[in-house]
Amino acid sequence: MSVGADRRPIIVSVGVGTVVMAVAGMLDRLALGLFVCAGMGLGHLNAWLTRLAVARISAGDIASGKQWLAATSGLRLFGVTGFALIVGVLARPDGFGILLGLVAFQLAVLLAVSAPVVRGAR
Repeated sequence: MSVGADRRPIIVSVGVGTVVMAVAGMLDRLALGLFVCAGMGLGHLNAWLTRLAVARISAGDIASGKQWLAATSGLRLFGVTGFALIVGVLARPDGFGILLGLVAFQLAVLLAVSAPVVRGAR
């Protein structure tokens, strides 16, 4: 993956996080805005760990690549979602913003990845 593809979701997340913090500040819900930004950071951490796992498999360090990637992806997804749910429940009602941030990051990555495909289909 190129450097531009690595930076694009981060730039989008920083922009969305800035808007979220501005809106949350106007509504006196700064804690919610912070949790949304933390969720986007958690999503970026998950994406980075996924890229590391794919690089390790493609380097040939692990013999059964598909099975290893599926197992680690499932475990990582379970762990990230579980952590976000625990934080959301313990810090409710604002804590549920971490789940919203996680979803926002995944949507930003989905849009960033699918945009070149849509452009190429025209």
